[in-house]
Amino acid sequence: MTKIRISNKDFHFQIPSKSGIYKIYSIDERDKPKHLQRLLGIDQEGILYIGKSENLKDRVRMLWRVLQPNYNATAHTFGLNYKSLLSIQTEFPLETLAIEFEENDNAKIFEKEILENYRQLYGEVPPLNSSK
Repeated sequence: MTKIRISNKDFHFQIPSKSGIYKIYSIDERDKPKHLQRLLGIDQEGILYIGKSENLKDRVRMLWRVLQPNYNATAHTFGLNYKSLLSIQTEFPLETLAIEFEENDNAKIFEKEILENYRQLYGEVPPLNSSK
């Protein structure tokens, strides 16, 4: 799957209005992921968040709005966690954030499986999946 940079406000045009899951990463200028130290090892993919939606396009459009500096609503766990800590924004600047998606008719079950696999591998869920 191709990672699409979130900083481009038109990024959602590449995302379908279908059910599925999405992952958010931090990538460098060569599109290489930032490795993350996790409880049980290093996540070399650098997954910051795993989410699901019945309409991927609408969900990631909402995410883009939430990430804007003047937007105060907290309708997205990633956006809430990202905006609540300046240290997270400093470590993972908006221009480094990227998303990839995978269509799936059973997004809720698919997300649960992916999160559980991640938890089994690293001993915890991706860092911005956690609630405040």
